[in-house]
Amino acid sequence: MRLFRVADLLRDPTPVPEPERFTGAAFSSAVQGGPASKATTALIRLDPGVRGHWHTHADGQVIHVVEGAGYVGRRGEDPLPVTVGDVVWIEPGEEHWHGAGEGGLAQLAFSFGAITWLEPST
Repeated sequence: MRLFRVADLLRDPTPVPEPERFTGAAFSSAVQGGPASKATTALIRLDPGVRGHWHTHADGQVIHVVEGAGYVGRRGEDPLPVTVGDVVWIEPGEEHWHGAGEGGLAQLAFSFGAITWLEPST
């Protein structure tokens, strides 16, 4: 067992593992999982206006917003606005992106299965 405090995770300056998959500064604090894991958990922080590229998760994803506000986009639909306390379930294989609003965004991301990265979101 290991305790993670959100306040500590928010201060972690570690860039995301694949910065080329984001439109600007993005940071990641691993909570659990690794390359061989079927599930990973991380606190992802996005600077104001930063978006991730379109992507899918083989077995789905849960996003829990812990700071700021932003959007979760689903292919073919208008993006959903999200703010502190919101939780979003993303279906397995669903093409989506997440991005920060004007004040930035911090989200706990619970990802299941392999991630397939696609083109940049616009």
